Amino acid sequence: MEQITYLDALERAQKVEEKPDTVFTQRMRAKFPLFGIGSFIYSAFYTFCLYKNASGITYPFFVIGTLCFFFFCIQKLGVPYKRDSVFYIVSIVLLGISNCMTVSPQILFMNKCGIFLLSFTLILHTVYNDNAWNLPTYFSAIFRTIGTGFLCLFRPLGDMVCYFDAQKQEKVTKKRYFLPVFIGLIIAAPLLLIMTLLLASADKIFDRLLVSITKFFNIPTLIEVCALMVIVFFCSYAAIAAFCKKNAVRESAEERMLFDPVIAIVVTGLLSIPYLLFSVIQILYLFLGSMTLPAGYTYAQYAREGFFELLAVCIINLGIVLICLHLFRESKVLKGILLILSGCTFIMIFSSALRMILYIDTYALTFLRLFVLWSLTVIFLLMAGVTTFIFYKRFPLFRYGVAVVTVCYLTLSFSHPDYFIARYDLSHDSDRHYLCKLSADAAPAILDPIINPDLTDIQEVLAKPENTADESIYFDLYWIRTSYFETKELTQNMNFRSFNFSLYRAQKYIE
Repeated sequence: MEQITYLDALERAQKVEEKPDTVFTQRMRAKFPLFGIGSFIYSAFYTFCLYKNASGITYPFFVIGTLCFFFFCIQKLGVPYKRDSVFYIVSIVLLGISNCMTVSPQILFMNKCGIFLLSFTLILHTVYNDNAWNLPTYFSAIFRTIGTGFLCLFRPLGDMVCYFDAQKQEKVTKKRYFLPVFIGLIIAAPLLLIMTLLLASADKIFDRLLVSITKFFNIPTLIEVCALMVIVFFCSYAAIAAFCKKNAVRESAEERMLFDPVIAIVVTGLLSIPYLLFSVIQILYLFLGSMTLPAGYTYAQYAREGFFELLAVCIINLGIVLICLHLFRESKVLKGILLILSGCTFIMIFSSALRMILYIDTYALTFLRLFVLWSLTVIFLLMAGVTTFIFYKRFPLFRYGVAVVTVCYLTLSFSHPDYFIARYDLSHDSDRHYLCKLSADAAPAILDPIINPDLTDIQEVLAKPENTADESIYFDLYWIRTSYFETKELTQNMNFRSFNFSLYRAQKYIE
């Protein structure tokens, strides 16, 4: 019998694990100058658009440029374009436009998350055959692609070496200039620095000229810009290389093990008992108000509590129904129970929304409370899609979910929530102190005397009191001054890169 040593076993395991390069990886390596120079140009474009500029007019141009770079790469790799990608492209561009129309930190953060997720979905949809994919498959593909991207971070160096080795082995008569130019630049860089320093010490006028140039370019900023370009270069090249490997997920619909539906029937059946009882209570007490509450417990107290807990239960219910549909074999009994859970979830959504509306009517509107109402709307639409999927398996649940979340979020993003919040609170007898925490999007409401009843003349609000009798009024209106000075600082710092339409709108209220 053949004896296998530990080293032999390790060598065989490595051979099994190693996968041959895909056609796309081979094409990318063969066209290294094209992708290398393309990644360098993209890194410079990225830095110009986004360096210390989170919400400027350059953001939509960055998004459009990124899409152009992506489609340029897939065209050179030979990946066909899919016509149904238009929805993703339009949504990504709209999110980029939204970024230069608001300065709300919450909206900007969610815009960037949305651009990231939609961009990954677009690329996966273009590179892979994702017709049979579902939500877990997409998330698995995204995380595995990101992991592969980290492993490919230094691929530009390896691909460069392989490219030049291949060029040496080929017998071609055409002279190659890329390598000589690259070597020349490496040699010239230190020589240029040394000679410039020597010339500066030899001539005072030349030295002053260099000093003025360095002040203009700001050496620390230049170092930051160069570092950012290097990082983006490696990351962009690694991202293309990761998608070329096509090892995120299997494209074919693989058979998965489905569990006995009895397990899900028992779990969901037991959950449906308290859900049904809770739903009946909501209908009788909250919706109809026809039942008597316990002693010492007012209807206002009952209606204005529990919305966050109900929101959590609605999200959990959505997950439970999706898990049951994905992991368990089909069963008519299970479908019936899932329909009951879905119906109870709809009642919980309406109950939570009504409680939140009553709470807002009493305690004012904030971004979190508005976001809860938005989330409940999205959950309602998603739950409607899941309910349809229970009985109609061909329903495109994933694409429906992406469309619902994208369209609803675009509506929220372009609605300027901070302005809407400020306008609502100013029209009600609400706590004004929260308004100074809002972004400059709210300035057109706070600094407009027609909308703000506490503001008659901005100069009177800014002027310090001449006597002690007016000091209390001066301190009570500090939220107006806070909004004024923060907006003024932001508008004064605008330039051709950081121009923002929301700040431009608020600028007319700053004198």
